[in-house]
Amino acid sequence: MNFRLNHNQAHIPEHIVQQAIRWQIKIESGSISEAEQAYFVKWRSADPLHELACARLLHLDKAFSDVAVKSAGYARETLQKTDHEIDNLQRRRLLKSALGTTLSVAGVAFLAEQQGVRHYLSADLSTRNSREEFTVFKNSQLWLNRHSTVEIDEHKSNSIRLTQGELFLKTAAIDAPVQLHTAHGVFATQNAEVFVRHEASHAIVQVNKGLLHYSAAAGENSLSLQAGSTYQLFSNKQFTLNSGVFDYSSWRQNLLTARAMPLADFLHELARYRSGHIRCHPSLNDTLISGVFQLSDTDLILSTVAQSLGAKLNYLTRFWAEILPK
Repeated sequence: MNFRLNHNQAHIPEHIVQQAIRWQIKIESGSISEAEQAYFVKWRSADPLHELACARLLHLDKAFSDVAVKSAGYARETLQKTDHEIDNLQRRRLLKSALGTTLSVAGVAFLAEQQGVRHYLSADLSTRNSREEFTVFKNSQLWLNRHSTVEIDEHKSNSIRLTQGELFLKTAAIDAPVQLHTAHGVFATQNAEVFVRHEASHAIVQVNKGLLHYSAAAGENSLSLQAGSTYQLFSNKQFTLNSGVFDYSSWRQNLLTARAMPLADFLHELARYRSGHIRCHPSLNDTLISGVFQLSDTDLILSTVAQSLGAKLNYLTRFWAEILPK
């Protein structure tokens, strides 16, 4: 096969990056079988982007290894400083100071672009494995779900930019409206309660209280978003979703709330709170699920759902669960 990709500039889709990482973990763990090894070779040669993802991972490993060998003390100091800076929400300054180091070349060039690390480095507020509540603009409340990042400018129209993940915003009755930016458009609101999810192709918005004015990023599309409604918003088109099926904002109470929701869609939402993979047999995809589930125990949720369907829960590994017909 003839590879003609520019290795420095080619963008690798997220799903290929994840596949390459899983293969590397499998190989380095020593648990890969001969059949799996043969399949990996076939997968790697099937697409130039597969080969490129593996090459970049190897390059990244070497870069980190070189830093650790040549200057273990410096690497340890840098990583400790990074944790301290992140805890103190000074990521913009950290990014600027890190750009000249070998560690940053490996981390920022690959991980920052492919895995969303750059959002953490430039964020004013962020979360990792748990949700958190913040006070912004003096008296408005902001909740961030797991793995979420925002940038805030209190001096420019009370501006918030959601760069990754999900937020819930409860704005106070302040003089100037809050401007909530996403890649797909801008929302303006006062005295409202709203959920927003950032996706690559669109945003999902659930208005619990008040009124939002939305201006799409592409064209002159604008509309008013009403309380009690849920929307899927693209940069050039919008759709209204059935707000009775799923409560997107219930994670604030550590809950997952569904009403007659297809199982495949329910598991897709549950996967946001669980490491690894969960899936169901295709014959169960459209089976309807209703209930209020505690997110603190995702294994119990899977077990309860399977039992309610008269199905069985099967674990291929600790991180790979599936619901199958009995």
